[in-house]
Amino acid sequence: MPRRSTRGPLDMDTTAASTTEPPPSATRTASPAPTAMPIRTASPASSLLSPTQHTNPSIRTRSKSPGSRTMQLDLSPLLRPSLYAPVPTSQVATPFLSSSHQPVPDTDLETLLSHRRFLHAAEKATDLLTSGSISPSDTQKVLELLYARFSCLVLCNLSPLAAKEAKPLSDLLARESAAYTRPFREAFLAQIPWHLRLLLLHLQVTGQVDGHRKCIMGLYALGADCRSLSQKARLEKNETKVKAWEQRLQDLGIRVAAELVEMGELETAKRHLDTISLDTADEMERRRMCTRQTLLLLKIGDTEAAKTCLSAFPSATTLDENAQLDKGILETLTSLSSSMYPAAVTQLQDLASSSYPPSSALVKHNLAIAHLYTNNVNIAANMLETLVQEEGTVFPALLFNLSTMYELKTEKAREKKLGLVDTVAGLDDGQGRSSAQTGGFEKGLGEFKL
Repeated sequence: MPRRSTRGPLDMDTTAASTTEPPPSATRTASPAPTAMPIRTASPASSLLSPTQHTNPSIRTRSKSPGSRTMQLDLSPLLRPSLYAPVPTSQVATPFLSSSHQPVPDTDLETLLSHRRFLHAAEKATDLLTSGSISPSDTQKVLELLYARFSCLVLCNLSPLAAKEAKPLSDLLARESAAYTRPFREAFLAQIPWHLRLLLLHLQVTGQVDGHRKCIMGLYALGADCRSLSQKARLEKNETKVKAWEQRLQDLGIRVAAELVEMGELETAKRHLDTISLDTADEMERRRMCTRQTLLLLKIGDTEAAKTCLSAFPSATTLDENAQLDKGILETLTSLSSSMYPAAVTQLQDLASSSYPPSSALVKHNLAIAHLYTNNVNIAANMLETLVQEEGTVFPALLFNLSTMYELKTEKAREKKLGLVDTVAGLDDGQGRSSAQTGGFEKGLGEFKL
C-alpha cells in the first residue's frame, strides 16, 4: 500500500517499544500494551561487535583483594566532560522554551524523569556524570546515569547525538577491544543492565544505510549470550535465571521479526514468527508475546494469521480489566486491517464507553482514526481536539494526526497548528505534570508538522 499521511493505529515500531522506554527511575503510569501508543520512534539498531578498538591507556581494572573474584572497573574515561554535548533545542517549539515553563535549576534527576522533562533530565545526567562526585569504580551508578542520558536523548528524537556519545561505551564492550583482557570484559558485561545493552544495540546503527541487517546480526549475538547464560543457570539449578534468559531470548526473536518487517522482508518475517513459541507458564508473558506477534502479523498484512495468533490470547475469564482492554484493542485493529471500518468504529465505541483513564484516551484516539477511514474527517478532528483541550491528553501520534486533519480540513492549517502549540504549552503547570502522562513536555516542531 502507498504510505498514508496520517499515523494510524498500526503505524508504530514494535521493535523500539521497550528499547526507548523511559529510565527505570521515571514514574510509570498505567497503560495498555504497545497497541496503545502508535508513536513515531527512532530507527532500530545493530550489533555490539564494533570493529573499532579502544586503546585508551587510562582504562584500568583491579580486584578488591588478591585472589578475589570481585573486580572493580575504572570507568573514568566515560566521565570526561568532552564526551557530552549540550542538548540542542533548535527543533523545540518556542512557547515551550519560555522561562515560565522551565523547571527549577536544582531539580533532581528523579523528579525530572517522573515529570517526563527529558531534555532537562539528559542535561542533569550529564552534570552528575562530569561533576566529579561519582566514583569511577561505581559501575552501577555510572551505567544508570549513562542509560538515563542516552534514553532521554532518544525520546527527544536526538538519536544521532546519543549514538555519538554512546560509542566510547560500545567500544569498551567490543570483543576486539584492547582496553582490558577477556575476564575483565566478561565482568563488565555481567554488570550492564539488559535494557542498556538493548539501547546500545539500537544506537550503534543509527543513521547507517545497512542498519537493519547489522541490527539482526547484533540480535543474534545477544541471543548467543542468552543461550550461554541460560545453560549456565540451568547447571546451577537457578530456575529464576533460566526463566529470565529464556524470556529475553523470545524477546530477541520478536525483535528480529520486526527488523525483517522494516526491511520489507515480509515472507521471511512470517516464517521467522512461525518458529517462535507462545507456550509459557507465565500468563502475563504469554499475553505480551501474543500482543507483539499479532501487531507484527498485521503490519505484514496477514490478517488471518493475526486472528489465529490472537486466539492464543489467555481466555477472557482469566483476564483483568487491562488485559481485556488489550485484547479488545487488538480485535479492533484486526478489523481495521481487514478494511472493516464500520465494525471497527462500533467496537471502539463499545471500548470507549467501558474503559477508564488513561486507557480511554488511547481508545478515543484510535476511534478518531477509524472515523477518518470512514470519511468522517470533522468528527475525527473534533474528537482529537477534545482530547487535547478538554482532557489535557498529549502524545506524539495525537498531535501529528490532528495536525494532518487540519491540513485536510482547511487552507489555514498553519494557523491552526500554531494555535495547537499554544494550547499544549498552556497545559503545563510549570513542572510538566499536566502533559507528563504521555511523553516529554518539550514538544518538537515536527510533532505539529511545522
